[in-house]
Amino acid sequence: MISDIEKKQVTGILPFKNTPSANDYSIRPNWMDLEINFNSAPCRTDTAIICTSWWGHRPFLKATLTSLRLTGKFLICAYDPPVYAWNSEVEYKKRIPPIDIFLLPHAWVHKHLTFDSPKRNGWFWDVRYAQGIVKSFPNIKYVFTVNGDCPWEKPQAIDELISLMGSADLMAVTSDSKTIHTCAVLFEVESFNRIIDYMYDYHKVSIPGSYSPELLLLEAVKQLGLIEKVVPKQPMEPGGDSVDHYSRYKQPNTWNDIVGYRNIGAEFLTAVIERLDPPEKKFFDFRFFDDIYFQYNNHLLKYYETGDRRYLYMCWDQNEDSWYDRVHYPLERYGDKPIFGKEK
Repeated sequence: MISDIEKKQVTGILPFKNTPSANDYSIRPNWMDLEINFNSAPCRTDTAIICTSWWGHRPFLKATLTSLRLTGKFLICAYDPPVYAWNSEVEYKKRIPPIDIFLLPHAWVHKHLTFDSPKRNGWFWDVRYAQGIVKSFPNIKYVFTVNGDCPWEKPQAIDELISLMGSADLMAVTSDSKTIHTCAVLFEVESFNRIIDYMYDYHKVSIPGSYSPELLLLEAVKQLGLIEKVVPKQPMEPGGDSVDHYSRYKQPNTWNDIVGYRNIGAEFLTAVIERLDPPEKKFFDFRFFDDIYFQYNNHLLKYYETGDRRYLYMCWDQNEDSWYDRVHYPLERYGDKPIFGKEK
């Protein structure tokens, strides 16, 4: 049996010290080890994870895919096509995942090009294409869908979520009477197929600006008579009167308690607007700090590099009013010496 270290080496999470040996069976791993332990990867688990993503997730994608691969389940990344006909070669190269990210999932799938309403049409078609892979393997009994900016800090506990769902058909990270949110959802596989097939009937004819996946998911559950397991503890808005579907403040909740679920994209955007400390450095891939999430927050790069909170204050002031009316102050406004540590 191949070791946990060798499993991580194959994904690039840990480096290979040497090229696998073709003939020397005293050296691990060799090609026979890899053949026996990896060639039938989709058949070796009862659970598939579909990570829906696009190029704007790249600052978070390595942390997310790494954590999902560490679950030991079959991992598919459904990644939006990164380029349109009017994009340049430079834009295309900036949007494709690099090799170390490409190695992390077991499989990749790209849907056809879709236009406008990317969070609506895009999510559905990503999952629809990945569904074709899931249907190919009868051993798959459960399916997770997870967004590409939602890493898990305790991925090895994934089976506890499955146990918590019990005999229900699905269980989302958040849910209320108006929506079942798609940031992260666990499905029983037959229920998953019925839901996505139901959504397909709506998407065969496109109506611009329509068909939110959350509302369609809620409708499918009702119309198909499926049973939803609502988690015991959901992340609540600061006032406590409604569910925070994006877990923007790292609030205690069931998915976080069990697998350490985080929505880093939402935490980040909330922090820079509401003057909160941003998520930990470990979640960011600084190769993509000029991507869409960070292009107006370049002071954060200096904050993460140095720990000097003056750069964080610059970022907060820059984002205080809105995304379009930004203020820029010099570093000296916040003091002539670096500031380290949180305020009391």
